Amino acid sequence: MAVDRLSERAQKSLYRPENQMFLATLRAVRTRAGLTQGDLGDRLGRSQNYVTAAERGVIRLDGLQIRDWCQACGTDLVTWAREIEKALRSGKAPS
Repeated sequence: MAVDRLSERAQKSLYRPENQMFLATLRAVRTRAGLTQGDLGDRLGRSQNYVTAAERGVIRLDGLQIRDWCQACGTDLVTWAREIEKALRSGKAPS
């Protein structure tokens, strides 16, 4: 049984259910900051389409891009990490 759990966790993160929590947390950070996707794109020097694609999981963000996202929304990576961990433990997406 332990091997089965490991194989579930070893699958690509794109296909793991936790990925939806990750994406919801990105959206929540932006919306709490009162930013539209276009606003955030402007702050990041990117397009609104980039923000949309990131929030939908079409493109994947690396750690530095997530940090930039957080800073553009007036928060930091540590706060975001705590929020995603809380969401993953509770099984509830942030609002």
